[in-house]
Amino acid sequence: MKNVKFDCPCEIPLIGEPEILVAGGGPAGIAAACCAARRGRRVLLVEREFCLGGTGTGGLVGPFMTSSDPEGKTQLIRGFFRELVDRLIAAGGALEPMSLENCDAHSSWHEFGHRNLTPFNPEVFKLVAEEMCLENGVELLYGAQAVAVIRSPDGERIRRVVLALKEGMAAVDPHMVIDCTGDGDIAAFAGCPMQKGDETTGEMQAAGLFFSLAGIDEARLQARKEALGWESMRFEREIAEAAANGEYPIPRRRLGLYKADDDTWRANITRIPGVDGTRSVDLTRIAMEGRRQIGAILKFLRKYVKGCEEVRLLTSAAVPGVRETRRIKGDFILREQSLIDGELFPDAILMLSNSRDNHFGLIGKYIPSTRSYTIPYRALVAPGLENLVVAGRCVSCDRAVLSAIRVMPPCFGMGQAAGNAAALALETATPCARIDVEELRRRLRAENVVLP
Repeated sequence: MKNVKFDCPCEIPLIGEPEILVAGGGPAGIAAACCAARRGRRVLLVEREFCLGGTGTGGLVGPFMTSSDPEGKTQLIRGFFRELVDRLIAAGGALEPMSLENCDAHSSWHEFGHRNLTPFNPEVFKLVAEEMCLENGVELLYGAQAVAVIRSPDGERIRRVVLALKEGMAAVDPHMVIDCTGDGDIAAFAGCPMQKGDETTGEMQAAGLFFSLAGIDEARLQARKEALGWESMRFEREIAEAAANGEYPIPRRRLGLYKADDDTWRANITRIPGVDGTRSVDLTRIAMEGRRQIGAILKFLRKYVKGCEEVRLLTSAAVPGVRETRRIKGDFILREQSLIDGELFPDAILMLSNSRDNHFGLIGKYIPSTRSYTIPYRALVAPGLENLVVAGRCVSCDRAVLSAIRVMPPCFGMGQAAGNAAALALETATPCARIDVEELRRRLRAENVVLP
């Protein structure tokens, strides 16, 4: 890539001075914006797409993964996430997560780590998320993507965020910023220390493109599970046969079919390795290769999978499914051993039990959690900037931790904590790294967040 210089005589308009700017309208951003606004803050939420929900809507990713303890007895991720799920259920757009066991069609017949999922309708999710933001006074701006950050003269704060809009470049001057972009765009543009993929090789988890289907005979698939066991629902034998016949050019060698409602299914099957989700050229490749793979998968299902002979494609995702890119490199990095040990941090802001799910190679590595664990507030604090916190998959953690906490229920929980933390920092005129964490935890408990 060659750098070029050019003169730009135009001026960039200043379009707002919100108390809190939330960048990214996925699960973390929705929760952060609503929870900060409920604390009386003026919040602007900017999102590059034209709906809220991130990969849960534009990316067709679903269901919401588990929000319970490993035994499925207690819902751990509650708070804002539970509130949103209740709204979705009331609108006819979701099923009760605590009513769903492992090894049925909603969980893709997985035995481990897929208990208490939440199937939801992405169109209802769009509407409910938007309603919740507007009810709480959040200002929304779609078609807006951060492209640059300007720090204060002393370098200790973000002073200005430059956005690319339909009408051109624009700027906002926020007092506080919450980076919920997933890729850590704000943090990276601000010059925060970052981690990206594998520390040695730079490899990142494979991307994918979700799609939705109809025409699946659930009764025949269920009969197979009862006759051959849950592991047969991966259809590895059929995939091996098709691959040997040159009819399965997909790097992922197992099926992931999730029943969404009586007629539709979500498919998590495509796999595109060797891509960098922070580059437009790679995102283009994910979209194009994903659609090519979907065509091959449909042919495979109709020919090789009994019960899928009449399957038909409803839609493919408009947004590529990126599992891993940048994470901040904070003064504290949450490590895999803390998940294994079930560590209960004194500054915990979320309790969860999501399993580690690394998408490498043909199969990947799935390690079910046997213990609950916590995420500490320290993992959300961006180093070197007094007015920036992050939430979602760009928090300070190692790759193994990321593979567990990148799914949507934990992102809602981290967003809720980040929104409250930013509001508290403003209220007390305190840098994000030095807020009263016990007061933050008290406020989260009052919002129905489960903490140790």
